[in-house]
Amino acid sequence: MLLQPWVSRDWKEFRPITQDPLVLRYVSEGKPWPEERIIEFVARQSRHFEKYGYCFWKIVLKANVRLGGFCGLQPLSDFADDRKMGTHPGVEIGWWLASDLWGAGLATEASRAALADGFRRVGLARIVALALKENAASLRVMEKLGMHYEMDTTHHGYPVVRYAIKKSRFKGCPPFGV
Repeated sequence: MLLQPWVSRDWKEFRPITQDPLVLRYVSEGKPWPEERIIEFVARQSRHFEKYGYCFWKIVLKANVRLGGFCGLQPLSDFADDRKMGTHPGVEIGWWLASDLWGAGLATEASRAALADGFRRVGLARIVALALKENAASLRVMEKLGMHYEMDTTHHGYPVVRYAIKKSRFKGCPPFGV
């Protein structure tokens, strides 16, 4: 598996994942993404990489050079709950995998590499993750990464849980090249 920056034409290969009802079950409203949203997602990741040096990297499976999903970091917008509490969550780790790749440990492996990159190369002190409470698989990945529950909150109008990990608590993994 490789974590790589996106190029504009990647939206076409990413499209089947954005149409899969299993993948979308715990994402926003659970509806397939229109082409415009897919294109904007890929463009936004390219902008994030240029501006911040990180993004939700595309996951490319070496064996068949297939785009299998994404995993990486993105800046978070402020939550209403955070503004009330006077805190700012900072940077989020996130992942999606094609449903036929679930259960093989790829999300955990990719997420460990993304956390290592965020803490080592980017120099972040803390990274958060968000998930709907019902998304047990993502919650398990968060726990495997050593993340700890912080709070229930809302994100874009959806009730989610927020987990976090500090650099000092990260167990690490070998560095990876981007």
